[in-house]
Amino acid sequence: MGRKSKAEVRKKEILENFYEVIKVEGYENASIAKIAERMDVNPSLLIHYFKTKEEMVVDLVDFILSRYEQTFMNMLDDVTDAQKRFDLITDIMYGASWFQVSDRSVFYACYYLATRHERIREHFKKMYDRFREFLIEELDRWKAAKIIKDVDSVMMSQYMILMNEGHTYYEGVFRSQEEFEKRSTFVRGLVLNALQG
Repeated sequence: MGRKSKAEVRKKEILENFYEVIKVEGYENASIAKIAERMDVNPSLLIHYFKTKEEMVVDLVDFILSRYEQTFMNMLDDVTDAQKRFDLITDIMYGASWFQVSDRSVFYACYYLATRHERIREHFKKMYDRFREFLIEELDRWKAAKIIKDVDSVMMSQYMILMNEGHTYYEGVFRSQEEFEKRSTFVRGLVLNALQG
């Protein structure tokens, strides 16, 4: 594995700071000048790596994807038993852990842009495709271990993502911890029922 180039390192640093500025300021107020100020560099340095804010957002979507994957996979790293993976994945996807994976305000700011910009939409599609492929592999493993019934893995992976996204979006508006726990238990129960009958 080769060393990362200076450009790769610098771009990652810019994206990390862009992410943090969006968290604090919101996407609409996250300017190249504010990112440069946070990094204590001249704005021309950022423009050298990213010609426009939209170009930066395209790479930010990939940055968020890798952050999701890394955090999610780290939670599963040492878990090889199919039943334990099943329990952990459904707990993560429909519980409080999911909200620790990434800041939802940044994710949904980028998601909004995906509705208007084809390149950003394509990067979101790539992210969901990878998540779906991961779930299909897990579903097949769970079927082989007789943890779940014989479901259509492709359709069920999409159902799991839809339930996760709907739950996450809804909880972004309603932030009562007590109600969150009730809804999480309910949503996870629906998914378990669909998987196990």
